[in-house]
Amino acid sequence: MSFFKPAILKDSIEIKATPEKIWEFFANLEKNYKAWHPEDHVLFKWTKGKPMETGSEWYGEECLQGELMKGKGTIGEVVPNRKIVFKNAFPLSIVSPGFEWRIEPKGPNSVFTAVSYINAERIMRKLMPIFHHHDHKDMDTLIVVGKKHVKEEGENLKKILEKKNN
Repeated sequence: MSFFKPAILKDSIEIKATPEKIWEFFANLEKNYKAWHPEDHVLFKWTKGKPMETGSEWYGEECLQGELMKGKGTIGEVVPNRKIVFKNAFPLSIVSPGFEWRIEPKGPNSVFTAVSYINAERIMRKLMPIFHHHDHKDMDTLIVVGKKHVKEEGENLKKILEKKNN
């Protein structure tokens, strides 16, 4: 078994909206971020470049299990109305190179898929107790919390966009 085995967290949901409507929501992420996940999302802003463009830089804050998490990075790849890849900045990039959002047309609807990448999962399991002194910060808990958060984001996105269509 590889010591650097990556983990991939993935969640998909079908939404009664066109890919363009979903893309428009994300193009306005600074405005939509808190409404997207009111319990956890604190702030999202573009810090350099234009929204949803390759090379643009972003900064975000969210609370997970009561702990404020701050992230920043760049946009690595953009396929308009289909895919956006967020690359995390150092030092987070060591353990999580990034995440991506995919939009696939499915008849009159779309399938939204969020994918998060975690590097060196086995090393992280060994290091977690050193960096986090709280019992709830073990790797399994973080993965469960991460999966739950991403699933809620998909469900919330569906509610928001389908309400707009009615």
